[in-house]
Amino acid sequence: MNARVAIFFLFLLINLFNTYVSAQERTSADSIVLRYTDTTAATPGYFLVKFDVFPGDALLQKHGLTKSLSPQHHILQQVQFDSVEAKHVVKIYPANYNWKCSDALVRDISTLHLQDSLLVQVSLNNTATALQYCRPLSATSSYRVAIAAVKMKDWALFTAQSNVRFADRLRTARTEVAINNALPSVDYINLLHQQYPTLQGDKHTVGLKEELFDTTDIDLLGKAIPSPLAAHTLNPHATMMATLIAGMGNTGPSGKGVAVKAKLSSSDYQHLLPDENNYFRNAGITVQNHSYGTSLENYYGAEAAAYDQQIYTMDTLLHIFSSGNIGNTAPADGTYKGLAGYANLSGTFKQAKNVLVVGGIDTGYNVPLLSSKGPAFDGRISPQLVAYGQAGTSDAAATTTGITTIVQEAYQQVFSITPAAAMVKAILVNSADEINTPGPDYSSGYGLLNAVAAVHTIKDKRLFSGEISQGNTTGIAVDIPPNTARLKVTLSWNDPAASENAPKALLNDLDLSVTDNAGNSYLPWLLSTFPAADSIRAPARHGRDSLNNLEQITIELPAAGTVNIRVNARQLSAGTSQRFHIAWQAIPRSSFEWQYPAAGEQLSAGNNIAIRWRTPHTGNGTLSFSADSGLTWVPIATDIPLAAPGSRWNVPAIFNKGLLRMSTTDTSWISDYFNISAPVAVNVGYNCPDTLQINWHGLDHASGYAVYTLKGQVLSPVTTTTDTVLLISKAQLSSPYISVVPVHKDGWAGLQGPTYNYEQQGVYCFFRQVLADVQADNSVDITVVLSTSYRVKKIYWERLQGSDFITLSGQDINSGDQYIYKDHPGHSGIFYYRARLELTDGRSIYSDVQSVQVLINQDFHLFPVPAGQQLTLLSSRLGDFQVRFTDMNGRTVFTRPLTQMQETYSLKGMPAGVYICVIYEGTQKIFTKRFVKMTD
Repeated sequence: MNARVAIFFLFLLINLFNTYVSAQERTSADSIVLRYTDTTAATPGYFLVKFDVFPGDALLQKHGLTKSLSPQHHILQQVQFDSVEAKHVVKIYPANYNWKCSDALVRDISTLHLQDSLLVQVSLNNTATALQYCRPLSATSSYRVAIAAVKMKDWALFTAQSNVRFADRLRTARTEVAINNALPSVDYINLLHQQYPTLQGDKHTVGLKEELFDTTDIDLLGKAIPSPLAAHTLNPHATMMATLIAGMGNTGPSGKGVAVKAKLSSSDYQHLLPDENNYFRNAGITVQNHSYGTSLENYYGAEAAAYDQQIYTMDTLLHIFSSGNIGNTAPADGTYKGLAGYANLSGTFKQAKNVLVVGGIDTGYNVPLLSSKGPAFDGRISPQLVAYGQAGTSDAAATTTGITTIVQEAYQQVFSITPAAAMVKAILVNSADEINTPGPDYSSGYGLLNAVAAVHTIKDKRLFSGEISQGNTTGIAVDIPPNTARLKVTLSWNDPAASENAPKALLNDLDLSVTDNAGNSYLPWLLSTFPAADSIRAPARHGRDSLNNLEQITIELPAAGTVNIRVNARQLSAGTSQRFHIAWQAIPRSSFEWQYPAAGEQLSAGNNIAIRWRTPHTGNGTLSFSADSGLTWVPIATDIPLAAPGSRWNVPAIFNKGLLRMSTTDTSWISDYFNISAPVAVNVGYNCPDTLQINWHGLDHASGYAVYTLKGQVLSPVTTTTDTVLLISKAQLSSPYISVVPVHKDGWAGLQGPTYNYEQQGVYCFFRQVLADVQADNSVDITVVLSTSYRVKKIYWERLQGSDFITLSGQDINSGDQYIYKDHPGHSGIFYYRARLELTDGRSIYSDVQSVQVLINQDFHLFPVPAGQQLTLLSSRLGDFQVRFTDMNGRTVFTRPLTQMQETYSLKGMPAGVYICVIYEGTQKIFTKRFVKMTD
């Protein structure tokens, strides 16, 4: 029998069989067999082997692992087992070509019928070779990927083609915002800005792959670089990400990003493959943010291979991904199938090895349940880092992208070149702070992002790059100073892309080791990859790493002297050499670093913050605060472990400088001065055509206030005042945005208050609100609410009479802001009111005119009578009403339904004379009134 015909009939039999098996059987482990086996003709060289337990990585690799479908089910290329191995083999099946597909796609096609068709994404070995059994719809030549429509009756023949390398579902991206209990983005950014104020991302363009951000947001003015790949839809999520990366802080401190002078270039995330290389080259982009996901995809798919290929080709381009917010789910396929809470990265592109994947962290310095966790599909450590974010892993990735921009800028300042992506990863990973347990784990990776430690690594030149060929060893000697608490060394390299669906992503295997003067050798951290919860949660140990292209060694209390950091090329692709990068740091035993608040930090009075420090010291201490330069100390917390990441503190409601102190039985550490200030909330007093009045509550110890407005793209000073009420000529203002900063009596500036658009505060020229309402007794209440009583002497109420307003009453202004006058019109009609303010300088300010209609003891009122060119009808209610005008001969000259409680009718063209207005409710006449139409 022809092999293709046999495969076709096999597929037919499988689908017919699936029609009759129960849903429970389909979801059982053995249903995998139905989707991946050929019971009539073997596909040369591929077998599905079922084991009674997970057989271990060594056995699988020995027998040519092609794909893992579950811990017990694996596609192998060689099934000659020895007697020991065979004890765990339950069954061997010849495999079909479904191993070329993602597991999710295989599940999808198992539910379809032979007459159905399906759109799929196909990775090709050669785009020039035509695909058979399908209708290609589009192709991306850069990554040899096409979208094709395949008939299910041809599926087996389609996948059997040698040109088909991998097939997957079509998926769409979605933003990832779910974790709501995370701290504001800190990650030592405050310390970074304080210690390195010139690092602001100037002349850098950051890629933002999702929908458009709001370019009119005052924190993002002038940020957008025109992009041919930009989406056409605005998304607040994109605005949030852009602000975290590069916001200028015009709206206040929360609107300030990491790289405040960086530009931003958008590309649409509905195209899941990497953007074309020329896009990054032309825009000068060396880092791109990806705060989105698809679904749990636990395999090395087309996008993962493409991102690895792009970074390997464009050595300086780094892609940063959020890990995902589906950390409470379990994979449905692969080695880690059914392992709840692990191996749940949201998208195959996050399974790439050359990208940086970032998880989230909550207020307790723990990884939240919803933050997606590793391992990657093949056991690699992912996420590599965690960071803070207000809205989960999206914010964490965006913050990391901003910090990466600063790291690249710092590297360029020191070395005059753009760092390789692998070098940036080595720097960020090596400078991260360990959390939870020593060494890495599958929840927090290598630790919490530390922006300032990353820049310290660059400024201190604790870096090395090299290139190595097969079987060789190279390295560098590093001097370790006395009294070092910890030495940390990280190796990183950009690895060539593996093939889609590869069981293991790593191709070029380098080994890191460190040897000290005494001849002791140290190996990298390792995590168990065995698919069981207790193994995945097990603490890191040391050994040779053959999975990750990030390796890290930590040595506690190393002896002073020279250590040798070595890199060995254990296994490289044929005929290649491998570029690699190393970062290291030596943490002193006696160090104690205050990280938040930093020197000169602006704290908002009354807020609850996390005080943070970093020290290798152990034991407990007492944390205290002083507002009088250390004369007196107020305890914040006692018996705090020094190894803890920090402590919460309610900042006192003062405007002053402060100090912190950590004390133990034999020593203490005092912070630098920081500032405590309440942000000034501006109230718009009045907004007149030529003058603006603003006011605010004063702060104790303030000697004055600086007033800012937006000029161009940044806030700039307008004036200073010692008062809390300010009149500004609008000629001084270049925009409607206003912010006030208090100035302490000692001369330092306090916290910038929120930025207000005075045109959007609902305040006009002294008047906040003017209303005229008809009451049940047909009186009219005219209510006036003032925005300020400053320089207002008296208020008058006026009503229109004829063509002029007459004064009804007046009242002196008191300390209140609301004033009411009651008018009794005495007859039906429409009445017009306004308020007039008399100022202390004699000027008058008028409100807008308010109109009301009054009907006294009647349902309808017709006016004016006699009429000129128009006539107005008032109604107290609505119903099935018909209005009809007739002349004195009984002829109807006008008819219309009554649809509003006030209708105005044009009489233009009607001859002068006497007319009758009649209103019908259905067929019943309910209102009649004569009126006279005057001559034209």
